[in-house]
Amino acid sequence: MDAGRRGELEAKVYAGERLSRADGEALFASDDLAWLGRLAHHRRTELNGDRVLFTTDLDPAGEINGESAAAALLPYGGNDDHGQRLDHLMRVREQQDATGGFKVLIPLLHQPESRDHTETAAPAESLKTFAVARLLVDNVPHVKSLWANHGLSVAQLTLNFGADDLDGSLTDGITGDDLLDLIWDAGFRPAERDANYEVVREHDPAPSLAGRRSEPQQVWA
Repeated sequence: MDAGRRGELEAKVYAGERLSRADGEALFASDDLAWLGRLAHHRRTELNGDRVLFTTDLDPAGEINGESAAAALLPYGGNDDHGQRLDHLMRVREQQDATGGFKVLIPLLHQPESRDHTETAAPAESLKTFAVARLLVDNVPHVKSLWANHGLSVAQLTLNFGADDLDGSLTDGITGDDLLDLIWDAGFRPAERDANYEVVREHDPAPSLAGRRSEPQQVWA
């Protein structure tokens, strides 16, 4: 991407302008993950500040199975390509313009039936998909990352690529305290929500970067 096109995209994002499908193509074509992360982080901060929403009482499987009309899914990592993802995102945005019914967009990594491997898209591709989804779908208030789908390490990274809602069952040794630490370690303020995405409890903000670096950080497998 040349400097002029890059500057054009930055200007549109920072001015709060709606991005086009062609803009989405340019974002997907970029290999500068740090730049994409900065743009997506700016947009998610405009919408949701420093909060990362979470819940320990709801079963996210209902949203995955389509039982919640408030959730729009973005399946990726199977046989799809960037163009198909963009088409899907544009349809979600158009439907949201028409109905306003979605509260959350959930990028959902394809899980193969075979247990020989556990991922169908590299972590960098997942982060790029989250960033483009957050930047393109400007009218859905939240983007959710499911740690059971992406793994804890990648899910934590998605919080800096547009995601502001972290969800998954507290199983396999993961506790509520672990979840708080994960959000704090990523530099955000945890906020517990209800089923309607209303905040029911807001926790302390994240420690300063210097404070986080002064203590060994958890490495999430």
